[in-house]
Amino acid sequence: MSAEPILFEIRDRIGVLTLNRPDKLNALVPEMRAGFEEALARSAEPGVRALLVRGAGKAFSVGGDIGWMAQCLKEGRQAQLEDLLDLGSQVAYGLLTLPKPVVAIVQGAAAGGGMGLALSADLRLATPDLVFSMAFVKIALHPDWGSSVALGRFLDPAVAAELMLTGDRVDASRALALGLVNRIVPADQMDAAVDALGRQLASGPAATFSAIKASVLRNQGYEAPRLKALLEAEAIQMKAAMARPDAQEGLAAFLEKRTPRFA
Repeated sequence: MSAEPILFEIRDRIGVLTLNRPDKLNALVPEMRAGFEEALARSAEPGVRALLVRGAGKAFSVGGDIGWMAQCLKEGRQAQLEDLLDLGSQVAYGLLTLPKPVVAIVQGAAAGGGMGLALSADLRLATPDLVFSMAFVKIALHPDWGSSVALGRFLDPAVAAELMLTGDRVDASRALALGLVNRIVPADQMDAAVDALGRQLASGPAATFSAIKASVLRNQGYEAPRLKALLEAEAIQMKAAMARPDAQEGLAAFLEKRTPRFA
């Protein structure tokens, strides 16, 4: 991997984490661990007021790198797969419990773990070409990267079940109606919208931001211990799904562009 898969910088008291695999639509891989850890640690420093999470190129993130995952399964590299799954639950927990506002800037596809990553933010600005998808079920996998937990927080259980059981796409207008995004912003206006929000957060009261964020989670019944347990349980279900033959079939079918033949 030639370029750093995650870029991080602090600009005017705002941390900016950029997923930096645009040629792979910012697919998630274990090599991102160091970048995520640095971003979370530095964003927790007193001088930082908020964290922006965005993806380079035309997509936010399509989730796990399917080609890499299929190769791992084929070669029996289960430990590497599980490292990616553990990273997902750790990142989701880190973003949700970071005592600073987290804002996701979402364009194009945000699928699978990419959708989970976006939903781990406190606020989401999206371009009109946004497409959310809980695509896991289409390859016989369980939601991860905090996505099942997030849908449980945001949506009526029947709607959450619909998105996870069908894997159907959710366009920008429905995402806004469901409350999965806060605002739809035309692509050519997004930089200005992000700058304005960044300035607002940068000049805000850090201690009050932290208290409000904790209250939002507490009022939903998601204090840190319960949140951690739910994310760990989600990862256990994904690891179990990865070990089933249907997962190998689902991944292979995806790469071969055919309909899977599940057991």
